[in-house]
Amino acid sequence: MNPSQRIVLNTIATYTRSVLGAGLMLFSQRWAYKALGGVDFGLFNLLGSIIVFITFLNSVMAGSAARHYAFSMDREEGAEVNRWFNAALSMHLVFAAVLVLAGWRIGEYVITRYLTIPPERLAASLWVFRISLISAFFSMLSIPFVAMFTAKQRITDLAVWNMLYSILVFVLAWILRYVPGDRLKFYAFGMVSIVVFTQLAQILWALAAFRECRICYRQWFDKSRLKEILSFAGWTLFGNSGMLLRNQGSAILLNIYFGPAMNAAYGIANQVSTQTNQLAAAMIGAFSPEITTSEGRGDRKRMLSLSQRASKLGTLLVLIFTVPLMAEMEYVLKLWLGNPPPYCAMFCWYILATFIIDRLTVGNMLSVIAYGRIAAYQATVGASLVLTLPLAWIFLALGSPPVSVGIAFVVMMIAVSMGRVLWVRRLFGVQIHQWISAVVLPCGIVAFTSTVAALLPRLLLPISFGRLVSAVLLSVTASLLTGWFWALDHEERQFFQQNLRHLRNNIVYVLSGEKLSNTDIEGR
Repeated sequence: MNPSQRIVLNTIATYTRSVLGAGLMLFSQRWAYKALGGVDFGLFNLLGSIIVFITFLNSVMAGSAARHYAFSMDREEGAEVNRWFNAALSMHLVFAAVLVLAGWRIGEYVITRYLTIPPERLAASLWVFRISLISAFFSMLSIPFVAMFTAKQRITDLAVWNMLYSILVFVLAWILRYVPGDRLKFYAFGMVSIVVFTQLAQILWALAAFRECRICYRQWFDKSRLKEILSFAGWTLFGNSGMLLRNQGSAILLNIYFGPAMNAAYGIANQVSTQTNQLAAAMIGAFSPEITTSEGRGDRKRMLSLSQRASKLGTLLVLIFTVPLMAEMEYVLKLWLGNPPPYCAMFCWYILATFIIDRLTVGNMLSVIAYGRIAAYQATVGASLVLTLPLAWIFLALGSPPVSVGIAFVVMMIAVSMGRVLWVRRLFGVQIHQWISAVVLPCGIVAFTSTVAALLPRLLLPISFGRLVSAVLLSVTASLLTGWFWALDHEERQFFQQNLRHLRNNIVYVLSGEKLSNTDIEGR
């Protein structure tokens, strides 16, 4: 399978999983919210924020490991990748133990001293936090194994495991409605069990599927490799810590100023954002390994081309779903949750707007990460993201409403995106006007036409399910048509046509059981 076909296959697999996962999430969160109630649901999301402070190394370290794996592919028939794997495994094992042990004491101190928790729910909250540390341990331990799937571009495998996770969470939420006693404890125990099961399954699958995952104790604690992984991850960690402080620190700020009920609204908004991120990750996850591999081969031109397309196509995919959702947010939340928490719609709107802005330069981020010299870049991005939290705190301290946190999100994400553009210009000579013409203008045209189409039913129809369906159909149609004729260039349209024909012919082959000749394929 050539790289282009692999990108298409990985995108379709992840996109399909994301759509199905989003559908399951709608029911899962609705049932969990109704079964737990506003306070316990808010507490669960708040305690999850504290866990993220302990486990946020996961994505950073996984990206670092995957990058070094991808750079070492095809060297010594996988022996070099195996050395990187064992070095990463030894490091993550130590990190998992140290961070969980330290997090136990720190987390309990924060819960009991600083958070606004009803006295009668304090004991349950501590119990939920402690058991959640188990999932933190296994999530950290699985990073070297999961990173191998990414480096090998086995995105479809990850899509299957993520889909299984969504199904199990769906079943848990359904059962939760009928559970007597303390449902918060039951829900936390169920979520931890699901995480542990899926992570262990991925570890065992990687051991069976990849010879590069052979465990060799003699290669553990390789100082030179550990130093390189930690150096790369350290600066990435600095950049990502800004996003961590922005997201989870805002949850704690809202808890301090408005109590756990506001955490429910913020938690639901983050769930909506998470599912949107899953849809966009279908494109990013498919492009990222190929971008890194192209840079590793010295093919800078292809790397930059793929990065630019990742920004454009990732944004277009997000617009298809977010524009009609943002236009009908209040009705969607009412239809979904019945009685959504106050400010929930506005939180969702601002977080989705932030996410769209982020997608416009996500390819720039991938290109810098593939390049590897990320210290100054991550310092710039991390500092900009960190400023979101004090800006939000200033808004709240001045008496602004809770949704002012969302305004801080949007303002600082604009600053981060411009920082990415400037760094790509400095490192690779890609001018700002090239990014505007290749990404901003095409995506802006699609955003404008789809927004007009989504808002049109509001002028003609009363609020109803029919208006929601009309907004979705009109907006998606406008996005697809303008995206095809205005956003995509000739090469990209040809790319999609060729690979869609290839996919269709494979489906025909599977269904008919008759292998098509190359002549048949070209003819079709």
